[in-house]
Amino acid sequence: MPLDDLVGVIETLKERIQSRRSDLQANEIRTRMALIDPLLTALGWDTGDPALVLPEYDLKGQRADYALLKPDGKPAAFVEAKKLGESLASHRMQMVNYANLAGIPYAGLTDGNYWELYRVFDQRPIEERRIVNVSIAEKPVYESALQLLRLWRPNMASGQPLPAGEPLFTKEPAVPPNPPLPIPAAPNASNQVTLGAYDPQQASKPPSAIRFPDGSARDIRYWWQLAAFTAEWLWSKGRLTADHIPCGLTKGTYILNTEAVHPSGKPFLNPRTINGMPFAIEAHGDKRQSVAKTKFLMERCDVNPADVHLEEQSEQA
Repeated sequence: MPLDDLVGVIETLKERIQSRRSDLQANEIRTRMALIDPLLTALGWDTGDPALVLPEYDLKGQRADYALLKPDGKPAAFVEAKKLGESLASHRMQMVNYANLAGIPYAGLTDGNYWELYRVFDQRPIEERRIVNVSIAEKPVYESALQLLRLWRPNMASGQPLPAGEPLFTKEPAVPPNPPLPIPAAPNASNQVTLGAYDPQQASKPPSAIRFPDGSARDIRYWWQLAAFTAEWLWSKGRLTADHIPCGLTKGTYILNTEAVHPSGKPFLNPRTINGMPFAIEAHGDKRQSVAKTKFLMERCDVNPADVHLEEQSEQA
């Protein structure tokens, strides 16, 4: 889910709230169809897929409008819907109490414009449990998108939805895009080796380019770019998806995550971002680790490293 796509949906909803407010205030069904369902779907919760979202979920005798399901089928959160313009204040505590009785860790409340999300099992006052507080009509679109990423499906399914910070999602690409090389060299060229057979210990410099199975290529200047450009290519081809994030090579560390932190909460030592993709890559590591990350990403996304070629630099380069 590129951030630009989410921003585009929010822009549409913002215009819809402004232009069709009186129609949408008429009842909850209109609000859900025009405002709530599109945003949940943009965040990875396809409201038409019962494997992801169950409507009218039983909460110990009460009904939740949406239960957002984890891969094991248990609710990660529920969302209660109200018609546009209806006050949310009188529903907050009751909603959290229902979730608590049902053992659901997060509870959301929305009228299609205002979106709130609460930690259910937190013992602090209700206002201090709130981790999302967005007004689509009032906040800048980009700011709303960053806050609402707490509700992004891989983030919620992790059990600890993390906030997205400005350094993670930048309007200017942190890694300047390089055009593909005009004509990919033949795979058996003397200065090329497959990623699967590549031994970084024999190299004093990073490869000058990485060539992907579709013939596209990226110039390389630094070792960390091997994994970064691989993630970019996999994402552009639909091989790397939101379901792969977070992604880790070893226990306790991530290669990719929606926020630049490891499972322990420690920040990435060298976080990098790639334009248009809603995750950070941990660029810290030596040449051996950089190549291992690259191979792992390819294999995780069902691409054979033997189909990827690296162009080695000459010692004079």
